[in-house]
Amino acid sequence: MDLTSTVFVDILSPLAAFSATRPRNPESEAPAEPHGHGPGCQSRHAGDPGPGPSWATSFVNPRNRIDSLTQPLSRPKWRLDGADVDGRRFFAVPTFAIDAPPLRIDVYVPPFEDYPPGLRDILKPEAAIYARRKNKRDGVMGLPIAQHLLRALEAWSSSTPAAAGDFEAQYWSAPFGSQIVVASMAAQLRDVNMLLCPDYGVEQAMLSVDALQAMWQLPSGAWPPVVDWAQLRFRRQLHEAITLVRVAQQPWRRDGADSGDFERDDAPDMVFKSLTRDQRYMYNELRMLLTLRPHAHVIPRPAYVVTKKGRFGGRRGVCGFVLQYYPLASLKERLLRHADEEEHLPDVTAAAAAASAGENGRNMIPLAQRFRWARQVAEALVHINAHSAGFYPDLKPDNVVLVQPSQSGEEPMTTMTDAVLLDLEQRGGWFSWSPPEVAYVEYLELLAAMPEAADEAELADTLTTQLGEYMPGWAPGRQHDRYRNTAGGFSAPWLALLRDSSTDNTNKSSSSMLAKAQVFMLGKLLWCIFEVRPRVRCGIDHELLQDNDPPPLESGAAFPAFTRATPVDIRALIHACTLGAPEWEPGAAARRLAGVVLRGGRLVPAAAAHRSLRDVTDGDTRLAVATWWAAEVRRAREFMAELLAARRAHGKGQRQDDESGLLALVRRRPALEDVLAELERVERELT
Repeated sequence: MDLTSTVFVDILSPLAAFSATRPRNPESEAPAEPHGHGPGCQSRHAGDPGPGPSWATSFVNPRNRIDSLTQPLSRPKWRLDGADVDGRRFFAVPTFAIDAPPLRIDVYVPPFEDYPPGLRDILKPEAAIYARRKNKRDGVMGLPIAQHLLRALEAWSSSTPAAAGDFEAQYWSAPFGSQIVVASMAAQLRDVNMLLCPDYGVEQAMLSVDALQAMWQLPSGAWPPVVDWAQLRFRRQLHEAITLVRVAQQPWRRDGADSGDFERDDAPDMVFKSLTRDQRYMYNELRMLLTLRPHAHVIPRPAYVVTKKGRFGGRRGVCGFVLQYYPLASLKERLLRHADEEEHLPDVTAAAAAASAGENGRNMIPLAQRFRWARQVAEALVHINAHSAGFYPDLKPDNVVLVQPSQSGEEPMTTMTDAVLLDLEQRGGWFSWSPPEVAYVEYLELLAAMPEAADEAELADTLTTQLGEYMPGWAPGRQHDRYRNTAGGFSAPWLALLRDSSTDNTNKSSSSMLAKAQVFMLGKLLWCIFEVRPRVRCGIDHELLQDNDPPPLESGAAFPAFTRATPVDIRALIHACTLGAPEWEPGAAARRLAGVVLRGGRLVPAAAAHRSLRDVTDGDTRLAVATWWAAEVRRAREFMAELLAARRAHGKGQRQDDESGLLALVRRRPALEDVLAELERVERELT
């Protein structure tokens, strides 16, 4: 099954449990256009090739042939820094915008299925989903779609009609967070239809420092210095929310009048954190950073808060904040590099291999280093949970960066690196990393919020009632809700755990279900660290889209399989931390993993991964997906019934001494402090 723009609903969502039985309606599944795509978009494309005879549209015809998708342009006017996880949003900037304030104008390409079939075969746009980031050989820049897009941007931005004015002037007149939309892709650059779409919504949703202070009531001196957006100098877009910048003393001017305000080689690179969608999470993270006590293994408070004056109305609001930059890489990138090194080891003799190999015949990251990372992440979680609204719901290797000890404040005389926890948005995480007691509630939220997609209105009504009983006031969320002052963020399942932790008689930081949910994620991270694996490979999840041609599941490269790389006591600790994971059910691992995998850029049933792709139909894949998700939805509904029964009994003052099921397993997980103590004990014994 080819990847399409609807994969996040058709495959990675519990709505897929119903996909094998409901009729296919491609028009109803068409994704919404990027926000801002509407009458305000400015198009500078006048040609429309329209339908024609087969020879006229054939890619064998020299007129339609794409001459080069590999040779770099000699004097490029655009630079491509990467792509978002959906493969449709590209981080492309005109070269005149480098070393200027970041406008966060990204480029959106059409849904993959809207490409002419022959052109899609050539450009392979879906490869942008699973292309490895920060890897020159396999990264986004090497993709045909990336090279063609760069050439199309060059042609488009150079063809401004005289009446429309200078393209550079048009670009700088656009509001922060606008978009460039590729309305239709074509082989010939002159036929690619691009639109500049000003979007005033992002700036209009920004809140001022005074408005945030009125809500947060922070003590005097809690705010870092405030700088104008025009003082930032764009370096590179690292991620949808992360821009590498430098901070100048003077605002930027198009005439270059500020060029001498700092020495470019001396100014440090820093991170500008901003969101052009769902800014409420950015404000929630800012509040957490400004109220959390400093810790060596948690990202420090912002160096600056950044404000920008809106294009419409002139109101000034907070558009982001500036953080310390950690250039070494994330823990995931380090683990991926190790996997690449293993994959590309040269052939050696058995004796040489035995002499150089580590545990289980694999070259290992030193055990002392793995213990160091594990202990430091556990320390960071304990620290965050000491905060009144502190919890961390998105623990995975992507959100741990590695630093030299001098950057984290620990002893400098070591060759090992330290771990620092990033991203305090409290948005929630991917299903494969979320504890089941959270993921199951999230499944039901999705089903209740989209009854028309599931074609199960009665089920949606039942789930809405149950969710409202478990989380009073629950209502289907909206993607672009404005920020409101809510301690703990906006994830309803996590907020429910936070509320329960403040009303029971246990210590929030150690024994509550809120803490036990984070222990679960810590257990999975410990598995990745000690097994030296970048992914857990648990079922159907966003993670599988980054995992093209994975190793066979029987190779032990998926949670909860262990090799000799993990000490015995740490295996027991990981098991205790992840109690309640369906993978631990007797014989369940194979059934749960029997979903789908990405092979050759196509989704195929895991059970058919070794068969020829020609023998696997789309129907086979959809059936495997629906079967997997049907089992997950069943688990989720059973858990909700268990949860509500416990809630009702508690409300009547009845004790649940005979509690069984998932809730009992959750309560048996160790406390965060106990996990840290056990890591320290085993580390002392083995290193």
